[in-house]
Amino acid sequence: MVTNVLSEVRASSVVVNLEKELEWLREHWREYLGQWVVLDGERLIGHGSDPRPLVAQARAEGVKMPFAKYVRDETLPSMGGWM
Repeated sequence: MVTNVLSEVRASSVVVNLEKELEWLREHWREYLGQWVVLDGERLIGHGSDPRPLVAQARAEGVKMPFAKYVRDETLPSMGGWM
């Protein structure tokens, strides 16, 4: 078995600030429960059940790093594990 190993790990020079996207989500999450939203800053690109066409639309509009998030009700407890 051949394993490729990176000789070093470098820090990214890309700085991503998601303040506008997170603020938008805090204000609008109730409107889009159970859907994907794709944002560019505080601008809604689109929403729906499949994020792929929304991300493609964002890229076609020139958005380099579209923000995609599935909106679920964060006030409800989440369940994990075996019952």
